[in-house]
Amino acid sequence: MKVVKVEDQYRTNPLSHEPGGSEVTVYMDYGSVYVYDKIKNPTRYIGSLPKRDSIIRIDLDGRQVWDVNVDSKPFWEI
Repeated sequence: MKVVKVEDQYRTNPLSHEPGGSEVTVYMDYGSVYVYDKIKNPTRYIGSLPKRDSIIRIDLDGRQVWDVNVDSKPFWEI
């Protein structure tokens, strides 16, 4: 499993460059894990993730909030 902490230079929201906020971790079916920190509105952020079938799990601050095998709603509706 490859874990990638997404750096500020790849972030488009200026608020994601300011300290504070939550951490969203996105697990992909091809084995990569992407960690986004400094998320100020995590529910909105999760809902804005690209609607990809390859996203299989999402954690918020270390707590699982969505899993393709468990949840009936797509992640963009949580």
